[in-house]
Amino acid sequence: MKYKLVTLVFLFASISLMGQIPYNNRYTSPVFDNIEINTDVIYGNAPRLLFPYLLESLTVDENLLMDIYQPLGDTLSKRPVLLCVHSGAFLTGSKLAEDMVAFCDSMAHRGYVTASIDYRLGMNPLSSESAIRAVYRGLQDGRSAIRFLKENRNVYNIDTNNIYMLGSSAGSFVGLHNIFLDTEDERPPETYSNPDLGCLDCSGNNYSHLGKSNGLVGLWGSLQDTILIVETDTIPVLLVHGTDDDVVPFGYGAAFGNPAFPASYGSELIAERIENLGGKLEKYFVLGVGHEFYGTSNGNWPVGPNEYWDTVFNKTVTFSHLIHRPSAGFYLEQFENNVSFYDQSQKANNWYWDFGDGNYSMEQNPTHSYDNLGTYNIIQFVSNDLNSWDTVSATISLTVGINEDQKPILTIYPNPTQTDIFIQNYDSEPMNVTIFNIQGLIINEIQIPAKRTHKLSVVEYLPGVYFLKYRNTRGVATKMFSKIR
Repeated sequence: MKYKLVTLVFLFASISLMGQIPYNNRYTSPVFDNIEINTDVIYGNAPRLLFPYLLESLTVDENLLMDIYQPLGDTLSKRPVLLCVHSGAFLTGSKLAEDMVAFCDSMAHRGYVTASIDYRLGMNPLSSESAIRAVYRGLQDGRSAIRFLKENRNVYNIDTNNIYMLGSSAGSFVGLHNIFLDTEDERPPETYSNPDLGCLDCSGNNYSHLGKSNGLVGLWGSLQDTILIVETDTIPVLLVHGTDDDVVPFGYGAAFGNPAFPASYGSELIAERIENLGGKLEKYFVLGVGHEFYGTSNGNWPVGPNEYWDTVFNKTVTFSHLIHRPSAGFYLEQFENNVSFYDQSQKANNWYWDFGDGNYSMEQNPTHSYDNLGTYNIIQFVSNDLNSWDTVSATISLTVGINEDQKPILTIYPNPTQTDIFIQNYDSEPMNVTIFNIQGLIINEIQIPAKRTHKLSVVEYLPGVYFLKYRNTRGVATKMFSKIR
């Protein structure tokens, strides 16, 4: 008995726990009942301005503190981090701001290590130079916190390649400058004298790590200048802002409308610049709402969160998960009742397969023999060292096939390709060829004469997997090819 593959449909979805595949909801739902909090952890020491903040040289050294939240009973040796930076116009606020505590608590229940930091406050609100220096001190302290976490990665079981920042208002200024003001030649001239504030990683502690984050959730923040955003800035960013913000302008302007403050670039212009350069950006801009539109005032809820809180929080959950999540993907080839599966996942190091007939595999590229005709739902589940995961599935149907000597004969090469593929028809009659992408959309249709080779340019195709279905009076078959960058 011969078999052939007649249906191939890919479905991308999160699937509930079933079978022998270790599905889990870590990072997307609360999976830990309890968390533990280490309070007032010293991550650095640096000079802060003394009130009334009129003299930049009048300082006193202070310890920089953070509260660290961890899921209780977690045995994972590497975990992503969310570092939260509070609001307060660089004059007020603390690591106990209710919104930052809510982010830390809720994300720790989902499997993250989280931390809320204090950073140096104080500036003269009538001095543009003082405001610029206040932002720079916050930038330095945020980098100090990241260096501390990297240095203590084994204490807190941290993956140092996945430390993200979340900042609200002034905290978003800190986070945005952490990502985009990341070289010494970008330092504002106001930071070099009166006195010199030092290099980006020259304050707080002397740990020999870079203090740059691997992702940012920027809530109603602003950037000194969008020229700081360059093509090599590839760190993912989620921007959240209300279009009627009169504290930190959505577009261009000074905070609070204070002419003494330097004008800066809000989320609208930051997003425009990132998109023009092809950067990694998600955005949630809400028409007609103002500053801290999920209901807080300087990070605290006078009457509790409003309807926007769940939306902002859920977008943060999804955005953070996508950064460290592997990407599932595969293609398959079939001969009679034997199907070979070829992994095309990214950032994965564990593979689980459900062949749809009660059999499973943990090989990266398994081959499976089906005993019976029918339709089967194939599931690939992949995970990485963070226990972060993704799934993809394909439905196949095995039916009675044609004799081997009746199959249309066709080859494609090279595979994968960057520019062209050659489709060679070995058959004694013409071949109708249809090319479609992984979503099932038809990309091209051609006819190849008998015993001829057709050259097809794929330069305009997007990188990815494509399927080539070919048919003549002898039957129908499908091949796969990949377009690479």
